[in-house]
Amino acid sequence: MIYKREFHEIDGVKVYIEDIQNYNAESYSLLFYHNKYNEYSLHKYINEEERKDYFAFLIESYLHNYNNIREILLNFKAYIDVDNLLNVNTSSDNIVNATLKDYLYIQRDWCYYGEGEKQINITIDAIKKLLPSCMENALFLGCGAGRLAVEFSHIFNRVLATDKSYSMIWHINKLMSNKTFEFYTPHEKNVYSLKNVGRKHTAYIPREMKETIENKLDFFVSDVLDLPLNEKSIDAIFSIYFSDVVALKLWFDGINKILNEGGYFIHFGPLDYFFSAESAMLTAEEFKLFFERNGYTTIADEVIETSHLNDIDSFAYKVYRNWLFIAKKNTI
Repeated sequence: MIYKREFHEIDGVKVYIEDIQNYNAESYSLLFYHNKYNEYSLHKYINEEERKDYFAFLIESYLHNYNNIREILLNFKAYIDVDNLLNVNTSSDNIVNATLKDYLYIQRDWCYYGEGEKQINITIDAIKKLLPSCMENALFLGCGAGRLAVEFSHIFNRVLATDKSYSMIWHINKLMSNKTFEFYTPHEKNVYSLKNVGRKHTAYIPREMKETIENKLDFFVSDVLDLPLNEKSIDAIFSIYFSDVVALKLWFDGINKILNEGGYFIHFGPLDYFFSAESAMLTAEEFKLFFERNGYTTIADEVIETSHLNDIDSFAYKVYRNWLFIAKKNTI
């Protein structure tokens, strides 16, 4: 038995969060303010007299995305407690709350553009050759839109994939239930032509991948600081672009408890920390030493370069030198 507690189901999304009312209120508020940002953009551009074609592309983009997010909010509304919502400390001035990252990951994972496929393939190939070809199960932390978890599923009998973002898992369910999902990633600058300002993207999951997900994958919402899994129940834990999000010292004990002896921990990413505590921003050497001092043997320690969320419509994109670190938990 892998799970140690029951989940809450929110519009088809499995949520393993203990304080569900506060979680729902916070998630709803983040989505609400993202749509406020879309609404603000619409009002800002709709009365522009110059460059009408340029602004028409932006208006179409923001309006379409507004309606997409509105669908989530309308279905989510029934699960919200008003008092909890009023107590959420969130504002539209916080740019984090005004930017929904789901579409960037959906574009890379499920639109099959060359740039995204190249990043995915480099990542998969680098890791796969260093792992056993057959294991019982795996857990993907911060799974995002889910493609990487699916791509590794053939070497596991079961794959668990979790993210704290409600909308990320909601979008995976949406892609599973629909043939296609359409959205925009509008660009106000760094573009070659008007079509690059607001191109409609179409995401889909092929039938064979849907069958794999139905048979072998389990996507759910949870907090890495309170994973809903039993001790020594997982054979491999993946942290691909996740170790950057939460300080290692906060989540190590939790993942160490659920990982079997002889199990693998896999990190892939640039250690581009998104928190502010410098004392927790470990170098790769410190990160590796932390694991080794806590009962792990290093299997891989190398650097692999990829572009990151490279959008075909923008001149600007990130290139990461990703640190690949694989450690095996020692047998006592």
